[in-house]
Amino acid sequence: MKKKVIAVVLVLSLILCGLTGCHSADSSVPSSSNQETSGQAAGESFNETGYPIVNEPLTLKVMFAIRDTDVLTEPDTMPVIRALEEKTGIHLEWEVVKSSDWSTKLNLMWASGEYPDILLHPSGAVEKEEFGVEQHLLIPLEEMIEQYMPVYTERIAGEDEDPTTSLIASDGHTYSIGYLFAQDISVEQHFFINQEWLDALNLKTPETMDELTDTLRAFKNGDPNGNGQPDEVPLQMGLNAAGYGIRWLLPMFGIPLDSGSRWIYIDDDKNVQLAPVQDGFRQCMEWLHVLYEEGLTDPEFISQDKNTVDTKLKSDNVGMFVCWRLEAMGYSDGVEKNATLFVPPSPEGTKVSCYRYLETASPGASITCTNEHVPESLRLLDAMLETETMFSLYFGAEGSGAEGKGWEYDNNGMINVTNDNTADVKDYLDCNALFFAPGNYISSTYNLPSQRIEKIEYCDIYEEAGIVQKYSDKYLNYVPLTAEQRDSTQLIATDIDNAVWENAANFVSKGVTDESWDAFVKLFADMGVEEKYVQVYQGALDQMKLD
Repeated sequence: MKKKVIAVVLVLSLILCGLTGCHSADSSVPSSSNQETSGQAAGESFNETGYPIVNEPLTLKVMFAIRDTDVLTEPDTMPVIRALEEKTGIHLEWEVVKSSDWSTKLNLMWASGEYPDILLHPSGAVEKEEFGVEQHLLIPLEEMIEQYMPVYTERIAGEDEDPTTSLIASDGHTYSIGYLFAQDISVEQHFFINQEWLDALNLKTPETMDELTDTLRAFKNGDPNGNGQPDEVPLQMGLNAAGYGIRWLLPMFGIPLDSGSRWIYIDDDKNVQLAPVQDGFRQCMEWLHVLYEEGLTDPEFISQDKNTVDTKLKSDNVGMFVCWRLEAMGYSDGVEKNATLFVPPSPEGTKVSCYRYLETASPGASITCTNEHVPESLRLLDAMLETETMFSLYFGAEGSGAEGKGWEYDNNGMINVTNDNTADVKDYLDCNALFFAPGNYISSTYNLPSQRIEKIEYCDIYEEAGIVQKYSDKYLNYVPLTAEQRDSTQLIATDIDNAVWENAANFVSKGVTDESWDAFVKLFADMGVEEKYVQVYQGALDQMKLD
């Protein structure tokens, strides 16, 4: 079930930046409609429709974020980029920035006063409130998108609900073009249990917490792998291992969290709740302490990180775990062979509540305030989103076979990806490319690979079981916070996160007493978390209309 966000528009004067500085609201600057005119006048060879976009050569500068793990050829040598330039008549100068350096490079760029024309940043954050609303370093795009981006506009219109409402800033403007690769899924975490071990021990799938605990004990003591050694790991996870940690286990105890770092969630009554002070959090810590004391968790449970857990799941000696899915995760020689999805139990009086995953657009590209060719830039971005170009930018050129090309059409005109993602150096942009494929579009264009179908089926099972939260916590990413509120909540969020991890390890290893629990809860009261954090988000959430 998808939910529609209707952002509250704050009626403000449209303040755009001048060509120098862009910070001052007193600058003599054009309105968004005038900016269209000035962009066209500055580029008299501009064609509003058709190709090329310009009749005379035009160069635009692009600051481009890529993941740290990516090894790409220079973008201007990539066949797909050369084809794009030839088609549009626009040459691109690229500054490629690794995601770990992106924030620093971005701030240095703003401080220099010399800006690229376009920020291409699916793999790098550009804060719309700070750089759009407050500093006017990005230009509002909503009044120009329909005119200059027909491909993008058509895809938005083809959806039942607008997936780009997530891009609207607190002033009602949109400062970015969306990035979205829809999967038709609704749940992040899924719970798996070793079916071979259940069968070997003649056990049924556990349906209560007591049954689950007894099953894990049987996994430890019953030699289900049959090797005569007490080497089974009943529960494989890490305390603070992203994607394998307690944040993904807490839904069993009625607390829906994702793999991020924010410790608040939205309950069924649209109230913001602080996760670590809930009874469910204590119940989770108490249960994990029992498992830890009895040796039912990995011995390195408290200290191991995501990479360590990931490696251990590539063996097949695990009883229970939580993860995104099984296929295409590197588990083919490990847990994928014997694990099966199950609906997790919850303590009596508590309902399982898995984090609801929202398929909404994230910022993918922005235009800076010194760009003198805004219409040309928007048409260029729209050209990147044309189906064949978009898939070639993301997966590699059309074709298949020994050359390892990226995709091809089947007999029904649907796209199959042929890229096996094994190239050491890629001559395409990969997932760093601007890609906008909402649900209805992707389902009519692209044959989903088996791992994506697997994930959809898991989500359907959990939806039918009624264990998915009603209002996704992701809405908290979109609430209209002021600059002061954003800065203060970020500081408090860090303090909350530190307090949780400093105490969770002790709870698991030493247990939870009334005294230790009360002291833990008091930490958040002393921080003023309810007034300075929870209620700030509650007030902002109340300004949104959640259906």
